[in-house]
Amino acid sequence: MGNVKRWPVLAGVGVVVAAAGWWIVDEMPTVDDAVAREALPPIDEHLREWLRATAHSGADVRWVCTQKVIETRADHEQVKIGLVASCDEVERDGDGLVTLGGFRRQPMVYRVERTPGGFRVLDRKVAEDGAGYSPSVKALFSWTGARRVLDGASPDDPRSVSAAAFGLPESTPVRTGR
Repeated sequence: MGNVKRWPVLAGVGVVVAAAGWWIVDEMPTVDDAVAREALPPIDEHLREWLRATAHSGADVRWVCTQKVIETRADHEQVKIGLVASCDEVERDGDGLVTLGGFRRQPMVYRVERTPGGFRVLDRKVAEDGAGYSPSVKALFSWTGARRVLDGASPDDPRSVSAAAFGLPESTPVRTGR
């Protein structure tokens, strides 16, 4: 008789596990690689324009950014692209480059729409600093996307592409500060 009572419990546990698994898989952030490839250039340009406008950089200074796309989510005719960005303010210095400042691992969500010429940036929301960081990341991203961000998902170091941004060889030295 003991086995008869266990079957309903085991069946119930199986249903709960299956439902939880389905929910997790359904909520997993996915990246549409084709959309990300096509949308990243206008996103990168938008980000660098915003940085140039807010940082009051000199004419010879360039903002160099790298992004790691965490998720792409269709939103009617638009797409929300959740990413983490790292950017450096870089200046040419003799035969090398020098970073003047920047930031690392800034979570943000861009809303873009497809146009005949590619994607166009509509707006961007950035995670808050300090005590508002975790709640704002959770509000911007899906549950699993937020987990990836909070667990440390990070783009490549902008130094890895700084030389290319100036049309210089990859071996060009990049140092920090002056």
